[in-house]
Amino acid sequence: MTPAATVVARYDAVKRAAVEQTLRKVVRGQGVAALALAVLWGFVTLLPIVAVAADGQGAAALLLALTLAVPLAIGALGVRQLRRRPRMPEVAVAITPTTVQFPALERPSAFAPAVRAEEWPREGTLAEIRPASGLLQTALVVFTRQDGRKRRRRTVSAENLDIDPRNLVDALGGPQPT
Repeated sequence: MTPAATVVARYDAVKRAAVEQTLRKVVRGQGVAALALAVLWGFVTLLPIVAVAADGQGAAALLLALTLAVPLAIGALGVRQLRRRPRMPEVAVAITPTTVQFPALERPSAFAPAVRAEEWPREGTLAEIRPASGLLQTALVVFTRQDGRKRRRRTVSAENLDIDPRNLVDALGGPQPT
């Protein structure tokens, strides 16, 4: 590949749909688990409040009622998680003559921040293909860049791409897989 070529790697439509379906299941499971935890924690918190109120200590019961804020917050996060619809971007990575562009990624958890879109200079950015190993069932295309003292890294699943991952490595002039 020539350094002036633009390479756009998209996610395969069928595999992208399968990943999105898995993400929806994970998000739903997390939401249901959070709601179950909120209900359980609410009952455990409510029992001492009822006991103290029945004993005639209204002020203490009111103070203990403030502890219900935690299960309410967990329940609100569970409802928020049930409403989430994470989607994968269509483009995995775009290598232009001057930059390497990565799209923003949504995470399945409401607690994990979204991965922001990034644009790296093409000069100094390397790509390599790491084969599947251990618990990781898929090969990865690993993009790395050294910015001063900070080493940056982004990965893309090689099996979900609509092009051969070696094209990405060739476009950046990185090491060839052995």
